Amino acid sequence: MKGQPVSAVLKSVSEQGKFYFSYNSNLIAGDSLVTLHAARQTVKQVLDQLFQNRFQYKEKGDYLIILPAAKDKSFHISGLILDGETGQPVDYASVYSRQLLVSTLSEDDGGFRLRIRERAFPVYLTVSKVGYGDTTMVINNADESARTLHIHPKAVDLDPLIVRYSEGESTWLGRLFLSQRLRAQSRNIGRFFVALPYQASLTPGLGTHGRMSGQVVNKFSLNLAGGYTAGVNGVEIAGGFNISKEDVRYVQLAGAFNVVSGHVHGVQMAGFSNNVLDSLSGVQISGVSSMVRKRVDGVQMSGFLSRTGGGMHGTQISGAINLIRNGGSGAQIAGGYNQVRGSYRGVQIAGAANYAGDSVFVTQISAGLNIAKNIRGVQIAPVNYAKRMRGVQIGIVNIADSSSGASIGFLNIVKKSTSNISVYATDVAPLNVAWKMGTHQFYSVLMAGTGGSSNSRVRTFGAGFGKEFFPFKKTGFFVEILSQNLYQGDWDAMSSVYRLQIAATYKLAKRFLIFAGPAYTIYDHAGAEPKKGYKSFPVAGYPKIGLGSEKVTSWIGWQAGISWRYGRL
Repeated sequence: MKGQPVSAVLKSVSEQGKFYFSYNSNLIAGDSLVTLHAARQTVKQVLDQLFQNRFQYKEKGDYLIILPAAKDKSFHISGLILDGETGQPVDYASVYSRQLLVSTLSEDDGGFRLRIRERAFPVYLTVSKVGYGDTTMVINNADESARTLHIHPKAVDLDPLIVRYSEGESTWLGRLFLSQRLRAQSRNIGRFFVALPYQASLTPGLGTHGRMSGQVVNKFSLNLAGGYTAGVNGVEIAGGFNISKEDVRYVQLAGAFNVVSGHVHGVQMAGFSNNVLDSLSGVQISGVSSMVRKRVDGVQMSGFLSRTGGGMHGTQISGAINLIRNGGSGAQIAGGYNQVRGSYRGVQIAGAANYAGDSVFVTQISAGLNIAKNIRGVQIAPVNYAKRMRGVQIGIVNIADSSSGASIGFLNIVKKSTSNISVYATDVAPLNVAWKMGTHQFYSVLMAGTGGSSNSRVRTFGAGFGKEFFPFKKTGFFVEILSQNLYQGDWDAMSSVYRLQIAATYKLAKRFLIFAGPAYTIYDHAGAEPKKGYKSFPVAGYPKIGLGSEKVTSWIGWQAGISWRYGRL
């Protein structure tokens, strides 16, 4: 046809095809003149050439109805992915558009079908799969939507950073809440990420970014049940959970849990659990557990467990257990148990027990037990143990393998020490036995004494502390302060004796020494009178020193005896 009306062209086509056209005259100007040459073409090709793809067509009986073009601009691209060397189908290969952020995975037979939202050509599609080189194909129009593509195996050196970011999907929470297809796609296209302003999703893969959500870093992410993103550079909120492949900055909130494969810089809060596979700089709060695989600079708080796999510089607070793997500084506060390994400087406060390994400058306070390997600091608990003590232990039972500090308590056991058992006489009681526990620098004393004739019996017991000085190899001296009770026939009314004892010492052998010296004694009878047959105080024959009270007096006495060293010297 040359210079003919459109109506004449349609009539010629209908006569040749033996059918009829049906259309609205307002839709097509039938008197418009056109020139058209077509040979051995389908009716659709002729009509698309005539109307420049402006209409769609529907067959009904002997009629071909011309309708306005569909408002939906989407179309589908389908194809087949084959191994370039074997020719076999490649399953679980990712087919995606970097520009349009749409993706799909090939099936077991290598086939794929991808919906493209806009007819904006050309469309660039990339095919990626672990173990194969990336391949890109170009779609120029809808007629090219069926493709067979060969991809070739390629040895790939995996970047450690990419490997790290894939670990979040491998956690038990990632495996539980992310489909196998999403995890496979994340492995295939782990090197492509893009930043966008926002995301909204119902579940992972069902949202504004579809299956490409794991490749997008969002400034704002709102997830109803749960979300899966490449990362966050702003705020992320979920009713259920958030899983991020890369870093999270500023704020991440979830009703159940957060899992982040990269760093967290900011605040992370969850009703159940927070799990960071790299490091944290900020605050982490959860109802049950807060865990960071590497370093923490900030605060970890949880209802049950706070755990740091690397160093900790900040504060850990939990209802039950705090764990630090690689030292640091700060404070651990737990209702149950604190544990730190590595060099640490700070405070441990626990309801049950504290444990500190390696070299620590730490104060340990617990209602039950403190344990430390090499400590410079203070231990306060009913039971304290230190392998090497360079500080102070305060408790009922204090134990140390070696000590250059002080142990203050009822029982103080230092394995490598100058602890000894002494048998001696004093002006108060002729026979006394004392257990002296500790080191040269500081030791505690438990003592008991008895003796006397039937008319001057004496019973005494008490405790104190002392310090030894050895300026010479075999000779030296010690100073002790004791508080003793005197039983004089009535347990309800006992007098008190306070003694300052100074004695020179001489080593007879490796484990035995003798001692003797003066003692200054203060006697407070507090109105108690000795019963018949018990010794009266102050002792006659010793220099008296008045203290301005009828109930309190003092005198200068003596002590002398022998000591046996025990333990490792």
